[in-house]
Amino acid sequence: MSFLFVVILYSAYQTQKIYKEMQEVAEIDIPLSQIIADVEILQLKQHLLMETIRQQGEAFFTNEVLQAKSMKGFDEFSHKLSAQLDKAMSILHVGMKFGSVRINVADHQALIQHIKTLQVHRISVENAFSLFLKQAKEGLGHPWDELEKQYYLLDKEADDLLVNIDQITIKVAATVEQHEQHFMIVNAILGFLAFTIGGYLTIYTILSFRRKVGSLRGHIDSLHRSISADENERVVFNKGFDELDELEKDLKILMTRLCLEKENRDEVETQLLELATRDKLTGVFNRHKWDEHIKDELALANRGHYFSLILLDVDNFKKINDSHGHDVGDSVLKLLVNCLRRRLRETDILFRVGGEEFAILLRDTHLADATKLAEMLRKNVESLHENKVPAFTVSLGVTEYQDSDDQDGIVKRADVLLYEAKEAGRNQTKAG
Repeated sequence: MSFLFVVILYSAYQTQKIYKEMQEVAEIDIPLSQIIADVEILQLKQHLLMETIRQQGEAFFTNEVLQAKSMKGFDEFSHKLSAQLDKAMSILHVGMKFGSVRINVADHQALIQHIKTLQVHRISVENAFSLFLKQAKEGLGHPWDELEKQYYLLDKEADDLLVNIDQITIKVAATVEQHEQHFMIVNAILGFLAFTIGGYLTIYTILSFRRKVGSLRGHIDSLHRSISADENERVVFNKGFDELDELEKDLKILMTRLCLEKENRDEVETQLLELATRDKLTGVFNRHKWDEHIKDELALANRGHYFSLILLDVDNFKKINDSHGHDVGDSVLKLLVNCLRRRLRETDILFRVGGEEFAILLRDTHLADATKLAEMLRKNVESLHENKVPAFTVSLGVTEYQDSDDQDGIVKRADVLLYEAKEAGRNQTKAG
């Protein structure tokens, strides 16, 4: 009986401990995990905004509509990020104040300091963007590098914060799981002994368990509300054979909803990534994607592979825009891309690297074959005849990878050849 009494006391202690730890998970770690998801979405949207401003170039400073839209995007990002950080700070302060944080207290305290640091970086980005716009309007230059530097620091600090929150959540989950395993072992011993001494302890255990299940279902209800679009939505509990059956059904519904939320988030991330790497007008890869691919190709070439590069430019494109309008100029670029795509292989990659300038990476292709392809492309473009689109030509510079080439070297060589083609009268292909 003494051993049984000790086991009962230990079981009650473990039950209360696990209950408090589950409270910490429900009140601290699950809300912080939700904040992780929201901040990651904000980062992706802000990456897209920064890339959009960079691609607009000088057009950004002459178009008040573009500036207003970008200012609104920065303000929304800063406001929402600040709100999420304040929300995380509030959760941590409340948890510390009322003793909800029991596991890894020092890590949670360090997290508060990290959030304060991130708020400082957020304000620095706001100031850098304001200075960027102010100096641009006053004709003092465009301190874009300073803005990118501040944003890089903010982005790095946010990534570090997300990693820290994720690591703390994993540690808490592991601790709770370990305690749950100990609790299950003790409960097995308790159940065996309780069966031998009568129904009183059995009834006590069942009633205690039902209270804890009810508490867990209350936490599930709170989590349902936290992921529901309608904050006033009421969760209707399922009816089952017993409490465990009802809890199982509720958990299945919760897991289904969490999976759906993750799928929606993955879909948004995919769409944002597509927007960040594709040219909006023509649909080909943009300058950002070009920088990634050329670095990869150079790395492969340094290990024995080879490739060629074609730079091409629409001849007299400014004249087309001035004479026919920018809509026609856009149509010329779309028609050019369609023509190029029909002639390129699946392994060839087309990029728009400037207003009317395009680059083509030709994998496993030597200079002679690349030159033949470039000449064929030039002739195909020259022979294009489409209604409502004026005839136009292109000039091309062709080169191949040479030992110890870096990105600047091979691009500069192709650019010089392109310039020679222009100087030779345009509608020319120069290789070297």
